[in-house]
Amino acid sequence: MNVRQYMQSRAVTVAPDAPIAQARDLMEEHGFGLLLVVAEDGTLAGFVTRAGLKEVADWEAPVERFAHPAKFAVSPEDTLEKAALILLANRLVVLPVTQEDKLVGVITQGELLKGLTLGLGIGLEATRLTVKVRPDSDDLYDVFAVLRKHEAKIVSLAQSGAKDGTREIVLRVQGVEEKERLRSDLEAALKQDR
Repeated sequence: MNVRQYMQSRAVTVAPDAPIAQARDLMEEHGFGLLLVVAEDGTLAGFVTRAGLKEVADWEAPVERFAHPAKFAVSPEDTLEKAALILLANRLVVLPVTQEDKLVGVITQGELLKGLTLGLGIGLEATRLTVKVRPDSDDLYDVFAVLRKHEAKIVSLAQSGAKDGTREIVLRVQGVEEKERLRSDLEAALKQDR
């Protein structure tokens, strides 16, 4: 899953030489707290924020006077995981998508969440299993062997952080006829080596 699949290619922007009143009006019209500043050639020149407009006295002044440099961006080919890490680490709600320094779109928290949700198979008809495995062990291979025996098809696999010397693995599987037997077989396989 990459950014291209979930980005919005039509971003609302303002030119660096536009009056700051235009930026204010665009933010009000669209309900934005942040507006990207893009030069005539498509180069990302920065951004302005609604909070930054509180001190404006001259509404005819150019946007570039109030713009901040854009420190973060992703490319269309970057992974959703990379975009998520940047958004989370920097408390951003929108992330510019650039190619050769030209703005080609934006990805928002909502689009990112949609992509990750689809990637994890959330919403698909599937059985959700949580197993605890030991790092540096064959536990996960044992889980896969049991799933193969039950002819379960893995829809997704995710891992949570380590705790008590184990990691939780969340699996979503389809095609399981006997769910209780699968659960028992998984418990037995994971107890064998402990």
